[in-house]
Amino acid sequence: MTPTLCLVHLCWMPYGIDPPRRFLESYRAHEAGAPHRLLVVFAGARIEDRAPWHRLFDAVEHERLDVGDGIDLDHYRAAVDRFAAERYCFLNTESVVLVDDWLGMMARALAEPEVGLVGATGSYESPNAVRPGPLRRLRPGHDPFPNPHLRTNAFALERELILDLGWPTGLTKLQAVALEGGSRSITRQVQERGLQTLVVGRDGAYPPKRWREARTFRSGDQENLLVSDNRTRHYHECGRLARAGLAWLAWQALG
Repeated sequence: MTPTLCLVHLCWMPYGIDPPRRFLESYRAHEAGAPHRLLVVFAGARIEDRAPWHRLFDAVEHERLDVGDGIDLDHYRAAVDRFAAERYCFLNTESVVLVDDWLGMMARALAEPEVGLVGATGSYESPNAVRPGPLRRLRPGHDPFPNPHLRTNAFALERELILDLGWPTGLTKLQAVALEGGSRSITRQVQERGLQTLVVGRDGAYPPKRWREARTFRSGDQENLLVSDNRTRHYHECGRLARAGLAWLAWQALG
């Protein structure tokens, strides 16, 4: 029986082969905890010889989708159109799995009644929060702080909901940023349908009012995190003052 959950990993090849290697090592080291099919999306118009990236994933059972240039959310939406499944979990190029049962925890949270969207991290950040003074124009399409939205580095939702959302293809970079954290973000659209949006940590799922407590993104030591990415690693590795600044951007509070 084909699993109803499709795990979509974006392999953005211009970043080099080290990020997908790190992901693959972590994926093999940690039990997912949920039956799934793995779809690897190989992206990047400037890469003519994709064989090294293709061979890397020969170590695991997977399906493959080759695409050109573009934005992560654009490639995810294309994957939904071309590979049918009931539910999808999307991981970006910099994702690294940290614990066993990571996918199971996300899948079980998504299966709860009235839950529409789950993710490994969330933030209240708004680009308008760092534009001080009346003479600075606010970025259109973005609400002021607090602007709760799930980050799209590792998130999951059902196909039926994806097809119902305003999630177009052919996105520009600015449009993708708005779709993640703008006034018409995926998170906002899901909430408008009366569904919950949850951050899932190692010890359970958290509603938006408690996302900082989840300790998965720029909070504490991020010790509750399921899947890391370049931004969570940056916070983990930087000094105390830099951490304080990053925590202020996400929560307008110290980490």
